[in-house]
Amino acid sequence: MPRLSPQNKEHHTAVMRERICSTFAEMFASDGDVSMEHLAERLGVAKGTIYNYFRDKSELTSAVMEIRRKNMVELMERTILPELPAEEQLAVFVRIMIDDFNLYRHLRMEYLRYNPLAPVPSRPRPLDILEQIMERSIASGEFRENDPAEAALFIFCSLIGKFRHLLRNNQAADPEYEFRTMMNFLIPALRSNAGTEH
Repeated sequence: MPRLSPQNKEHHTAVMRERICSTFAEMFASDGDVSMEHLAERLGVAKGTIYNYFRDKSELTSAVMEIRRKNMVELMERTILPELPAEEQLAVFVRIMIDDFNLYRHLRMEYLRYNPLAPVPSRPRPLDILEQIMERSIASGEFRENDPAEAALFIFCSLIGKFRHLLRNNQAADPEYEFRTMMNFLIPALRSNAGTEH
C-alpha cells in the first residue's frame, strides 16, 4: 500500500475521527451506553484502531459533545429566523434545547461521569442566541421591557436546571410536556403588559 502524503493523511485522520464520533453518538442515542469494543465492532475495525484517533473514551466523549454543541448552534442559527414572531422564535429555541437533551441524554451522563468538574464555557453560544431573541422581541414590543441579558440567562438556566434534574433522576424528558410547561411558564412573564392591571 503506498504511503499517504501529509495532506492525504490529515484528510484520512479527519474523516476517520468524524466516522468514529458519529457512530459513537448514534449508538449512545439508541443504546444508552457504548463500550469501545462494541464501537469497534460497529465500525468494523480493531479496538486498537480507535485508540489511534482518541486517547480514551473520555476524550472521545468530549469530542462528540463538542460536535453536538456545534451542530445544535448551527440548527438554531438556521431555524430561529429574526422575522418570526417573538413567541415562535422562543418556541423554536426551547424545542431545540429539549430535543437535543432527549437525544443526547445518555451521552451527557457519560460526559459528566468522566468530567464531573468540567468547566462550563464562559459564554455558551445558545445563550447569545437567546439574548438576541430577547433584544429583538423587546425592541418590537412583543415582549415587555426588561434586561435582555438577564431574561436570556433566566430562561437558559431554567432549561439547564430542568435537564440537570432529569439527569440526576436518570429520566428522559417528555418532549411535549416539557415544551408546554416551559412555554406556559415563560410567555405570560415575557409578554408585553403581562400581569399589569389598569
